[in-house]
Amino acid sequence: MLTESYRVLGVPFGAEMPQVRHAYRQLVLQYHPDRNKDPEAPAMFMRIQSAYEYLQRFKEVAAAAPSASYSYTAPPKQQSDWERYEFVYDPPADPKEYLAWAAVARERARRQREKDHQAYVQRTLEMKKKWWYVLAWGSSYLVLFLGFLTGFTFMLVPFLFFYSGQYKHLLLGVITVPIGSAIFRLMKVLRQDIRKHFGEDLPQMSK
Repeated sequence: MLTESYRVLGVPFGAEMPQVRHAYRQLVLQYHPDRNKDPEAPAMFMRIQSAYEYLQRFKEVAAAAPSASYSYTAPPKQQSDWERYEFVYDPPADPKEYLAWAAVARERARRQREKDHQAYVQRTLEMKKKWWYVLAWGSSYLVLFLGFLTGFTFMLVPFLFFYSGQYKHLLLGVITVPIGSAIFRLMKVLRQDIRKHFGEDLPQMSK
């Protein structure tokens, strides 16, 4: 895992923390999901963070460990599956090792989801305290209402032509009805985004 961490950060094996930290900051800026829209960027960003945290802990433990004054070497402590595969992202070839790796990968993903959710909750609660929160929330729903109204109007066009006796324009409904339906679907997606962005589904926000 030590070699893998150096490789992920693109620094020579045994590089000192200033060099490691410099490479980490450059890679974080390059692969941050808010700046890099590549589908692989979030996974690479997590690998970079994990590698840096591992090297940081390794350096801290190495610096704190007292120098040995005798030749006796204690037997190595047996690693748990989590310690062995926490920062390993490529599956091993051995089927037995793969099962342990897969279990650790699922646990790592679960912990990351919890971490992301906690950050989302904190960010949303902080946003609710801003003076512009209600204004932004209301403006979003105004746009949503106008979008639904526009979609309804498009779907109503052929019926208006029918009741007004303008039968030759009924063919226009072949165009306007699908457009209205597409606008309705788009507004449903927007509704979900609004609920998520403003934290309407969070228990903390309902109080």
